[in-house]
Amino acid sequence: MTSEDSAPAHPPDQPQPPSSRPRGTRWAWTLAAALAILAVLSLLVVFRGIERPAPHISRSDERPAAAGAAVAGIFIEPEDGRAPILEELDAARDSISLIVYLLSDEETIMALESAAARGIAVRVILEEHPFGGAGGQPELFSRLQATGIAVRWGDPVFRFTHIKTAIVDDRVAIIMNQNLTYSAFTSNRELGVITTRPGDVAAVIAIFEADWHRTGEVDAGPLIVSPANSRVELLGLINRARVTLDIYAEVVRDEELLGAIVAAVERGVAVRLVMSGDPADHNAEDRAWLAAAGVQIRLLSEVYIHAKMFLVDGSELFVGSQNMTATSLDQNRELGLILTDSGSIERAARVFDRDFAAARPEAP
Repeated sequence: MTSEDSAPAHPPDQPQPPSSRPRGTRWAWTLAAALAILAVLSLLVVFRGIERPAPHISRSDERPAAAGAAVAGIFIEPEDGRAPILEELDAARDSISLIVYLLSDEETIMALESAAARGIAVRVILEEHPFGGAGGQPELFSRLQATGIAVRWGDPVFRFTHIKTAIVDDRVAIIMNQNLTYSAFTSNRELGVITTRPGDVAAVIAIFEADWHRTGEVDAGPLIVSPANSRVELLGLINRARVTLDIYAEVVRDEELLGAIVAAVERGVAVRLVMSGDPADHNAEDRAWLAAAGVQIRLLSEVYIHAKMFLVDGSELFVGSQNMTATSLDQNRELGLILTDSGSIERAARVFDRDFAAARPEAP
């Protein structure tokens, strides 16, 4: 149910002849009625648990001039759906450069093909051998090529090209932990960032060009990049926590990062972790270690936790493709960044709190 579906009907009009009351009284009555309607709508949002999607950052030519300042903001799946990504792709005027581990969502593929058809220079880098053979990569490679899209496999210097990022017109960068698949948009917990901050965009462009031409590692700039600096930056982030540390993770396996999380608990940090259990439960032993150390662990079944997030002291928010594994930190191509704006942090915190409350506790 959308927020519009649940909005209450307007209260019945109670017109009176203009001469029956002073003008100030009419304005006061109108203002009071409007405030009452807003209050009802706000209560509905709170009590129904509706998380309104935050407006994403559009870079189209129709965008108001006042919105042209360099900004970065999050989108969250499955609530926000395809719109944040598709609208940026549709707004492209010159170029789209995409690196993604898995690309199978038909609407996204068609948006790329449509861009190429209208003369946009579209380049795509794909992982040739995803773990477990997922993705149908050879067929997708051929399909994209047939529609005029330039396609290359990821640089084999990396164990996996696990990065998920796109650059539109060299002015907007999308940095995600999600693959571009149907489940990512409809049934997974995913986080992404759309940024127009020049340093962010320039760093993503440099990464794409290095991987496209296979010229080796580049300066990570303000970003968190595997294998360049992910381990150092994420350890530093965890070590900065003093009061709270909230974590979304799909995998918890890297001993150094897990040790830093345990150390955070020992210095008095309240650590909460939300994950999804899997049938084989490969994370059970590591979760048991964290739970014994005092980490509050919850397992969520309503959506699948594919998100990778650290929220430190309510002031620093990491979003990226990095899993907590040695392969992800030290051998893969991965990308993430840290946000400090209150809007992104508050929305991520609300969604995390809701998921934590809905999930079942992990017994120590």
